[in-house]
Order: sequence, then structure tokens, then C-alpha cells
Amino acid sequence: MQLHRSAHNKIMGGVCGGLAESLSIEAIYLRLAFIIFLVYAGNGLLVYLILWLVLPKIETGEGEQRQNSLFRSRTNNMIGGVCGGLSEAMKVDVSIIRLVFIGLSLLAGGGVLIYGILWLIIPSEPRD
Repeated sequence: MQLHRSAHNKIMGGVCGGLAESLSIEAIYLRLAFIIFLVYAGNGLLVYLILWLVLPKIETGEGEQRQNSLFRSRTNNMIGGVCGGLSEAMKVDVSIIRLVFIGLSLLAGGGVLIYGILWLIIPSEPRD
């Protein structure tokens, strides 16, 4: 397992995509973790930038065939479709995702900010 940045599975620098390929997990989980660390601990951006500088960029070849598994939902949405898309990607009930965002907003104050960031970076579900 060699840690690397992905040339294909990326939104910004390929850090989360490359780490996900190295760890054999979905990149969405790492992206969510970096966003939560950014909002609550304040060090998510710093860690991301350091990894962006340190990790080598590797083209694995699997990125071109790999379909993005996270989209903002067009059918299961209330505001933007972020919760619907997350629930489809994680295969959990959308109500749980919505309750998590409400809890983050009420208890810690960052839920709305995290939702807004996700709304900006998650692509909309393609039309059939």
C-alpha cells in the first residue's frame, strides 16, 4: 500500500481520492472527514495541504473507469439534494443523514457550513 494522490479520482488535489485508493475505501468518507476536521478542529485544510505537497501523484488507470458514486440527488431532496445523495452513497436512510446535519447545526454550529461546502463540491446527479 503506497500512499499517493490520485490523478483521476479528485475534486481539488486528489489527496482524498488517492488515500481512498490506497486504503480501499470510498473517497467520500475521507472527504467528509476532512470537511469535519476543517470546520470543527480547524486543521483539516492544513493537513490536506501538507498531504497535497508531500504525496506523489500516481495514475492508477482505474480512475477513468471508476464512476463517481456520490451525487446530489434530484429525486430525494429538500434543499440541494446533499442528504439524499449521501444516503444513496452510504446506503442508509436519508432521515439519519438529515438528523446528523441538524444535530451538527444545533450542537456544534457547523452543520450548515458543512452542508454548504458539500453542496458546492458534490456534483448534481446526471439526468437519465
